[in-house]
Amino acid sequence: MAEMTKRVDDFLRGYDFDPRQVDVEACARAFQADMERGLRGDPDAWMLMLPTYLSLEGEIPTQTPTIVIDAGGTNFRIGLVTMTEGGPLVEDLKVFPMPGSQSPITWEAFVEEVSDAILPLTGRSRRVGFCFSYAAEILPNRDGRILSFSKQVQVSDAQGKELGRDLSAALADKGVPGVTFVVLNDTVAALLGGVAGLGAERFDGCMGLIYGTGVNTCYVERRENLGTVTVPWERETMIVNMESPRFDGVPLSLFDRQLDEASVDPGMCHYEKMVSGRYQGELIRRILRQGAADGLFSPALSDFLAGLEELTLVQADAFSARPYGDGLLAAACAGEDDREALYTVVDRVVERSARLVCANLGGILLQTGAGARIHRPACVVAEGSTFYKSHLFRGKLERLFGTSITGGLGRYLVSRQARDANLVGTAAAALLNP
Repeated sequence: MAEMTKRVDDFLRGYDFDPRQVDVEACARAFQADMERGLRGDPDAWMLMLPTYLSLEGEIPTQTPTIVIDAGGTNFRIGLVTMTEGGPLVEDLKVFPMPGSQSPITWEAFVEEVSDAILPLTGRSRRVGFCFSYAAEILPNRDGRILSFSKQVQVSDAQGKELGRDLSAALADKGVPGVTFVVLNDTVAALLGGVAGLGAERFDGCMGLIYGTGVNTCYVERRENLGTVTVPWERETMIVNMESPRFDGVPLSLFDRQLDEASVDPGMCHYEKMVSGRYQGELIRRILRQGAADGLFSPALSDFLAGLEELTLVQADAFSARPYGDGLLAAACAGEDDREALYTVVDRVVERSARLVCANLGGILLQTGAGARIHRPACVVAEGSTFYKSHLFRGKLERLFGTSITGGLGRYLVSRQARDANLVGTAAAALLNP
């Protein structure tokens, strides 16, 4: 190991930041233990393990157009999806700013705007799948009761409203009665989209992973383990939304504690703050500024870092992809030692993230027993910019699939990306769970 890399690792360990503190196999077992607590409804569980009242069971009907809505943090997408023998067909897709993202609106205005967008498509379908990427309680009738909006979207008087019920009533007032809704979140949509879109491939169990600005996972649970489901559920399985951002079973470094204290929700969602794209840039910035104060870098780079008030993961990732490029961090380096030290910091932060995400997936494999045979691995259907665009992350995660998932847990796991996964999965939810 080069001398500078060793210096950086010693520096990080001095502040309790060492990726090797995350023992993937032990952490996977901690995830599984908390999954069991959440499934029982234990108030001490970190993860909520929310029932979705959706299942993968059954054959997805073909040639049945379905209206799909993907309501994200910035964009509101709406179109038609039809499952065909040749694969999913996406038609009439339109993209609008998310209602409430540009200026505050009322719930009534939100319902008016969304129902107006749906109205032109009701001549071809009166079945709607709604992928709602905000906090909502999914009800046994597969509607979603709004808990809150986030991501700078402002919709007043929304809390407690039932999304599908109010939109269906608004459409009936506009002369289109009988429009039905199935509401789900983006992690569940990714899982369903993968199952619907991956064609002839066969896996021993599937799970969904969103890993971008935020992070979350979902998977398929057996009926006998659904302790919080109190309504009759006749199917053998149900998809469970883990709400894994809330996991809290990993020691925090000084930098994690500082970041948490400065956040809008201190004490909450430690796992998400350790791994997600929204927070990793800030975590790296805090580490670099402490390194500058401790004399880890040249005087020129230390002065630059001391004045650095903001760093995004995109900027940090650009440095790891091109340490001799013209990006923000590359341009500030005074020599080889600076580049090596900076690169090592970014690498160690991403390494810890990969270990934590791998442990999350490993916990699901332990809970379900999936992926036990080499010729038929389990599959994680992944969506999100951090998963696919990070220069370092995916290679590290796939290495851990071999060393920790297979070598440590005795399981086999692969990742797949499905085209238009959120849209296709939202249609599949509405078609499989009318």
